Formats: sequence, structure tokens, C-alpha cells
Amino acid sequence: MAACQHPQKPASQCGNALMAYAERYPEAQPQDLYKLVFQDLYGPGHLLTDSVAALRYIGREMEEMPDTTAFPLYEYTLCDSNFVRVNLIFLKRGTLQLAPFVSAVLRSAEGLPTPDPRFVMSHSQQFKDAYHPHYRIIRRDIFEKEILPLL
Repeated sequence: MAACQHPQKPASQCGNALMAYAERYPEAQPQDLYKLVFQDLYGPGHLLTDSVAALRYIGREMEEMPDTTAFPLYEYTLCDSNFVRVNLIFLKRGTLQLAPFVSAVLRSAEGLPTPDPRFVMSHSQQFKDAYHPHYRIIRRDIFEKEILPLL
């Protein structure tokens, strides 16, 4: 499982995490597994760094997303769980406020390497159709200190 080599964890631990993910999401395709590894290493480093643009983009996405979700409310990423996928349903329902949420996402990207855009990809269409993922990546420490207590 060379593609799952993680600098701090043995390949077997990453492989176990990928297997659990594939079991939890049977419609996941190889690119969805890749995306999980990518997010564990790069977090939100490939997203917008402009708060105004990020606010607009998330606002539009919330308008388009359904009122219910099959996707977890939040879930930790792969090997080190340095990041958390936080479902936008919390914003849509008013549990979280948009500006502090966007601030948490943008601060989560600070100091991270910017990945080569050729290696950034979306979820597969099968994954999107089955689970309707609408989330943002937040650094674990920021999530646990600022977001989780509000949920």
C-alpha cells in the first residue's frame, strides 16, 4: 500500500483506516480513498484563502445542499486524524455561525504546504450521489477547542 505511506504511521495502520473507510462507504471509489489520504496530509491547504470568497462559496453551497444528510456530522481524517471533516449541515441548521466557521477553516490552512493542483481531486460521482458530502476540513485542535463544544 505504497500510496498510503504516512510519515508518522506504519502502512498497516493507514491501510486499516482505509479499509474501515471503504466499509463505512461502500460506494467509495479509489479516488475517494485517495482524497481521504490527501486531506489527512494537506488539510484544507488547497482551498480558498480569501475569507470573503470562502463565505460566498460556502453560502452558495448551503443553499444548494439538501436539508438532511447521509454524511456524518463530523469525522476525523485518516492516520493521524490531524483534521476533521465538519458537515455544513451545522451551518444550514444554525448550530454554527458562518463567519467563525470560515475563520476556523482558513486558520486550519495556515502554514500548510500548498499541494500541486494536478493532485487535487473531488469525490467520485458515485460517492457524491450516495452520500451528498458537504463539509470543510478543520484542523483537529481548532475543531476540538472551538467547534466541538458548540455541537
